[in-house]
Amino acid sequence: MDATKQSIMRYLLRQGWKQQTSRDGALTRFVGVEGDGSPPVNIFFSTESGGADADQAELAAALETIRQVYGLSESALHAMLAALSYDKILATVPDDYLRHESIELRAARSYLNGMKGIIAASATTVITGERSFRRTVKEAKEFADECRFAHTFKGSFGLAIESPVGLNNQTLMPFVEPELPLGRKTLRRITAGLESLKKAYAQDDLGPILSAPEGLNANMCNELVGIIEGTGIPRIELSFVLSPEWEPETPLPLPFKIESRYRDILKEASARLVKDDTESDVAIFGRIVNLHAAGDPSDLMDDDADRIIQVNWDSPDLGMVKVSVSLDPARYLVAVEAHRQGRPITMQGKLRRKGRLWSLQDPGDLTVVSI
Repeated sequence: MDATKQSIMRYLLRQGWKQQTSRDGALTRFVGVEGDGSPPVNIFFSTESGGADADQAELAAALETIRQVYGLSESALHAMLAALSYDKILATVPDDYLRHESIELRAARSYLNGMKGIIAASATTVITGERSFRRTVKEAKEFADECRFAHTFKGSFGLAIESPVGLNNQTLMPFVEPELPLGRKTLRRITAGLESLKKAYAQDDLGPILSAPEGLNANMCNELVGIIEGTGIPRIELSFVLSPEWEPETPLPLPFKIESRYRDILKEASARLVKDDTESDVAIFGRIVNLHAAGDPSDLMDDDADRIIQVNWDSPDLGMVKVSVSLDPARYLVAVEAHRQGRPITMQGKLRRKGRLWSLQDPGDLTVVSI
């Protein structure tokens, strides 16, 4: 992450530096905390831009001063600044599973692709509320692409993913909770889901996964299975580092180990979540775009004939979907007339999905809507 004036200023304030503004408002001064009798250290920032070169020189001077004061390397300082704007998912492969201190590229690729999928799937549920879906939404894909593959960390073989949360610039009353960024909500769901998986396995019961509304969705379960099967590594240890900008009083999420023993329960949870999500009570509304009646078209009252209509329904959660409804003769005739007049209809029933096809089961009364 490129250091910014705002991130440096936020870092200095967290380190206890005092902020002052000149009388004319042109300069902001940060005064380092005195402790060993040495003269105070000052860092100055212009409140107005002096041009790209001048701004860059100002940032470089500030960074160099901080490095000297705290004895930090350049990479360590940039890591501290990045920690303000990113949550981190740290993955460690135990030494027992390394060969010459390395892992196969296919294992690294499977892990990174899987984690990208988990992040995108978690973000999709944060955005839409769905716990299973055919496709991740565009915003979730873009967010996952914005996450960063950070430097590996020292010690055992490690991979780090940085999830952007940004700096907290919200100005709120003390009793008002800030609106958390998508990155924090996404990571919250991941960590809550992993904790529910641990409980479900210990209890040999899917209940903890299915009853955790802020936890795993079907797609996240599938991505975890993909990591287990694709990497071929029996255990990957995860830990989490949260930006102090958001929920500073919240304890760190518990570490978690992705292990092959979770494969079966994850598959079961995925199947159950898909089943639960494919049938729900809804009220559809829209225009009829297709009618189909098998049998003699001149005798629509033939009870043995199939009568199916398709309605374009702009669902607030699913977007535009085409829903098929099987009707009795009386309601089919009402639908034919509504279609002829170009008027929308509304019906209640259970929405069911099979593959890419949507249907309304046990439909109620068909009401033609005046527009």
